[in-house]
Amino acid sequence: MKRILSAILCLGLACCAAQAQSSRGNLELSDDLTYGYLFCHMSDHGQWTAYALSQDGLHFHDLISGKPVFDQTKLAGIEGGTRDAYIFRAHDGSGYLMVTTDMNNSKTRELGKSSEWENYGIDLLRSDDLLNWKSTTFDFRKGLDIFMDGSDKVASVYKDWSKVCRVWAPQVIWDDDYIWADGRKGGYMVYFSMLNRAEEKYDRMYYCHADASFTQMTQPQILFDWGYATIDADINWVEADSRYHLMIKKEGGKPGLFTSSAPALTGPWPQPDENDYIRFEGNKLCEGVSAFKVAGEEGWQIGYIEYSSNPRNYRICSADKNMRNFRNPQPIEGIDGPQHGSFMRVTKEEYDMLQKWSDSLEPWYLERDVNNPVFPGLYADPEALYSEKTGKYYIYPTTDGVFGWHNYDFHCFSSSDLKNWKDEGVILDLRDLDWGKEYAWAPCIIEKPIYKDKKHKKIEGYKYYFYFVANKTIGVAVADSPEGPFKDALGRPLITKEEAGTPNDVIDPDVFMDPATGKYYLYWGNSYMWMAELADDMVSFVPGTMKELIPRSKIGEYHYLEGSYVFERNGLYYFMWSENRTRSTFYQVRYLISESPTEFIRNGKPAKVEEQVVLHQVPEHQIFGTGHHSVLNIPGTDEWYMVYHRYTRPEGVKMGMSGGYNRETCIDKMEFNEDGTIKTVVPTL
Repeated sequence: MKRILSAILCLGLACCAAQAQSSRGNLELSDDLTYGYLFCHMSDHGQWTAYALSQDGLHFHDLISGKPVFDQTKLAGIEGGTRDAYIFRAHDGSGYLMVTTDMNNSKTRELGKSSEWENYGIDLLRSDDLLNWKSTTFDFRKGLDIFMDGSDKVASVYKDWSKVCRVWAPQVIWDDDYIWADGRKGGYMVYFSMLNRAEEKYDRMYYCHADASFTQMTQPQILFDWGYATIDADINWVEADSRYHLMIKKEGGKPGLFTSSAPALTGPWPQPDENDYIRFEGNKLCEGVSAFKVAGEEGWQIGYIEYSSNPRNYRICSADKNMRNFRNPQPIEGIDGPQHGSFMRVTKEEYDMLQKWSDSLEPWYLERDVNNPVFPGLYADPEALYSEKTGKYYIYPTTDGVFGWHNYDFHCFSSSDLKNWKDEGVILDLRDLDWGKEYAWAPCIIEKPIYKDKKHKKIEGYKYYFYFVANKTIGVAVADSPEGPFKDALGRPLITKEEAGTPNDVIDPDVFMDPATGKYYLYWGNSYMWMAELADDMVSFVPGTMKELIPRSKIGEYHYLEGSYVFERNGLYYFMWSENRTRSTFYQVRYLISESPTEFIRNGKPAKVEEQVVLHQVPEHQIFGTGHHSVLNIPGTDEWYMVYHRYTRPEGVKMGMSGGYNRETCIDKMEFNEDGTIKTVVPTL
């Protein structure tokens, strides 16, 4: 009922989405279709079709948490599963069409199939509003009786249709040139790979033509046969060279994702140029190609699945205007379990309608927060401290929620139990400084005891040194209390990139006291990592101690971007940091273990980055952008916590890259293996 009521709200929107159809194919270039993108795909969690939206064609977010858009058990008439969804507009703008592989490999035994990769047909779906769908199922085992006559009566491609055992990855393109037997012109060319193991040795490409109602098809004919298996074809009309281009997975010859071109939809399709293919995945296996154009760009974007890895990766790479020269692969962002699918450009009305529909159902699909975020509001880059003076815990975050991070103040939050937090207010405002008025980022703090008798460790008080970013340089402020207020100690930056001799901004400080020596160190970096020993006054450096730990040339080797954090446990030093772009949903935490606080060394050899990621996104709970953390140890115990930020949930990921300006602070337990390595931290709700 909820879906029906929501659909009523958007009746009539389909007529607003009528596109200026290209003279060939399904290419949509109308000025109305520049607002956003719909990714319609198979979910990696099941045999269903899911939706995701984007405004830039790379940063997406799930609708209804990636759950089924429709009941696939009712629309897939053979096996109850819809895979490899290809969505597009009706050629006359009258609605929306979709074609799917009718297959459910989770029910192989129940369906009596000899292989989980067997299937027998496809589903043709129609909708007026993108939400309510009707389908016509074609079970190819039933033979020629299910097909209609086309422009010509052709010989059957099989003697025994009951032996059809694979009909995979159908896609559709409008064919202006097709002429029906009664003289009508134009039809939907439905193309797919098919296998009849009793009569052919490998999967070949076939095609049919469907009528305007998208409920009837002509009998299949061979599209091409290259002498080896070919699957997952995607055909587009390319205006730049006035030819049809086909992207396809070759499973013979040189395997991989290749392109071919032809003057007509039915060919002839020559063998691909084996020097022009998606080569940057090396020996990894790829499939599920889907090409689309980003509004305003000359070239193409190519979506595909790299399925050798675990978990599988869905990537988008770029191609030139001729759909050649593939480059710059990037993972698709913000989607839980993206798999074989297709992209359709949408209007603002369509985008808003789909988002409103999803938002109305979100409470039924998305689990609610319980423990996180730890306090309300938009705050990022949290620095944690336990104060010996007060016996309380403190968090010092970046104030978030400002586009471009043009923020100017720092807050402090206090707690006695890590659950109930009090906002102590603004402890430092950059507008009070003479040298830095904005970009108040990523602070760190340390409590330093003041000894009346240092030899006998008699403490008479504490000083608090707060290292912060202002105008993309590092400053230092001092207070007598962890709640502040803090006062600028120098009236100038502690260090700038010119003084450090680094090409990038001097940001993201981390302060650490080595319990073995009592020395204090400051670490910082942005696409590099530097450090220096702090002098006893804590507002200057010991001469000659500044050094580079990770040069720019090795950030790929170390998976390093920013957000350094160092702590000690059982005589080992843990160097931690965040990798990937700051505003990426894939922002996450890596680390290495060293035997020194000033160099990466382990067992007499250079210390290497641990393979496993300590903290990463959890798409099924819409937890994204987990990173820039600090670590908190409960005094006198081996109990540890990671304090970090994530996109504000669930709104953040819907903002695309702007989600990186809208983050919230979380805490989760951090545990260790017997060998001292860190177990993966599981972000909780």
